[in-house]
Amino acid sequence: MAEKRRVKLSEQTADRLYERIVDEHRYAPGSKLPNENELSGDLGVSRTTLREAISFLVAQGVLEIRRGKGTFVAEKLPARGMDLASLEGLRSRVRAKDLFEMRLIFEPATVALACQRATDEELRQIRRRAERMERVAAEDGDWPAMDQEFHWAIIKASHNEYMRRLYPIINSAVNEILQISANRQHMKEMAVGDNRLIREFLLRRD
Repeated sequence: MAEKRRVKLSEQTADRLYERIVDEHRYAPGSKLPNENELSGDLGVSRTTLREAISFLVAQGVLEIRRGKGTFVAEKLPARGMDLASLEGLRSRVRAKDLFEMRLIFEPATVALACQRATDEELRQIRRRAERMERVAAEDGDWPAMDQEFHWAIIKASHNEYMRRLYPIINSAVNEILQISANRQHMKEMAVGDNRLIREFLLRRD
């Protein structure tokens, strides 16, 4: 329970810091944040909570850590859209189901764009990663990681920056469903079959 409260507080802190940067303009793009002691005291949280909040904003491209210099606001802030912190903070079967449905909407459009925009080398990368995923799955290795690499190759081949940013969030649905699934073997067989079909149509640019 204490861990859940701590995680929630770090997300709230990330939101508050994000608002100071984007809404209140307290810290301009490219500027350095106050030191850890000062900022944690100002926000009324521990340094551990502040570090977690900063890590989240770094992952979202809002902040940058420059070794030996400190934490800086990114020169170019990502476009504001959904509340990513609230999405990342939820952990439930409902979230997994909703995100899986979103992936079913999201992925066909991504594949369609990759059909149109992928370079020949990107298609070769997609084929190699699909084949590697099948080999690892046959050996009962870490096929989910290989599956993610395959889908990430398709995302990159779509040449759409928003899809690149959304992918880590949507992909988390797969990880959560694997955690609650009673039949990982069935999930593996579905993934291998789906990936093989996607690969075949992509290589034909169909």
